[in-house]
Amino acid sequence: MAVDREVCLMLLYLSQTLVLGLVLLLIARQSGKFSIYSSLYVVSWVVAVIAIRYKFGADQVNFYSSDQQTQLEMYERLLTNGLLLSPQQFVADRYLIIVPVRILNVFGIEPILATKFLQAVCLLLVYRVCVKFLEDNGLRVRLYQAIFFAGPLFIFLSTLGLRDLEIALAATYFFLGSNIYLKQLSLLLLLPLRPHLAVSLIFGWLMVKLFKKFSFKRIYLALTTIAFLAFTLGGYGFIIGRNLRDGNAIVAPQIFDQDPWWRFFSNLVGLQFLAFDDRTVDMSVSDLLSLRLIFVDSFLIPICFVITLLSQKLEFSLMRVQVFLSFTFFLGLAAQTDFNSTRQNLPFLSSMGVLALLGLAKRNTSGLQKIDRDFAKT
Repeated sequence: MAVDREVCLMLLYLSQTLVLGLVLLLIARQSGKFSIYSSLYVVSWVVAVIAIRYKFGADQVNFYSSDQQTQLEMYERLLTNGLLLSPQQFVADRYLIIVPVRILNVFGIEPILATKFLQAVCLLLVYRVCVKFLEDNGLRVRLYQAIFFAGPLFIFLSTLGLRDLEIALAATYFFLGSNIYLKQLSLLLLLPLRPHLAVSLIFGWLMVKLFKKFSFKRIYLALTTIAFLAFTLGGYGFIIGRNLRDGNAIVAPQIFDQDPWWRFFSNLVGLQFLAFDDRTVDMSVSDLLSLRLIFVDSFLIPICFVITLLSQKLEFSLMRVQVFLSFTFFLGLAAQTDFNSTRQNLPFLSSMGVLALLGLAKRNTSGLQKIDRDFAKT
């Protein structure tokens, strides 16, 4: 009987996944056409989601990350306690994620599958935002170029019951979106999901506003100095935020130690795990390096972004500077903890990849000037 029940549950899960896959295809459709990337992605998502459920069964919530189990517990609390309209509960139980999951569950979709579906929708929207930005700036996007903003890492995380792609979509639109009101909405949505990321984005935006007011003779020295300031302020921001949350005494962050800066530079090449010991990282270095061959975007994007940041004239790269300073401030926060990873950096990767792609495409000067003119209007 138990075997028959499991078979029935698997068949139900299979049918629901196929139906959601068809819905994803409809969402991906633009101007009556299906893009090659979107079609391949939906097929990959359906196969991966079914394979994970078949391999791990109900224990799929512990595959890769226990955060899936945490979100399932939040969902169960919503069922038990109902919707508690308090700011603390809204943030603590991630209502922005859990309430849409509940709505899908009303139509019979399993909670974890519903969460994965929302992640898939967000990845399709990330792809659409990035492609629109690139096409608006004169670059016709080819299939292989999607690795810079919607590659293997994004696809893998979209098959898990997490919140990473929702966060990535909000951050990507804040950097690359064209509608000022949706940009502001993206920032508001980030506040309850990952508040320190929202603060990092605001910091980068403010710093670039100041950056534009001055004419620097030694532009790279100025950028290095501001980056050092951003990292330092990020470290102090972490201490202050922890004090406000937990009431701990404010102590100086470990900004001037070697370890935080080693973490900073390892993030710029996508090798964060080299900065942690065995107590933080379970897998061996060789295994983690092998995984980088699969998730090549995890190191390709930051490396190419830094190359284009340093090789392009900065007066034509204000958006690169904004993304870089936001990222640096964010790393200043993350360097004070043992929870810095490529997954944590995901909200920056699509914007970094798009801007790197524009730089590597060796756009002409007029194209670069157009980006800055459009950016200066925001």
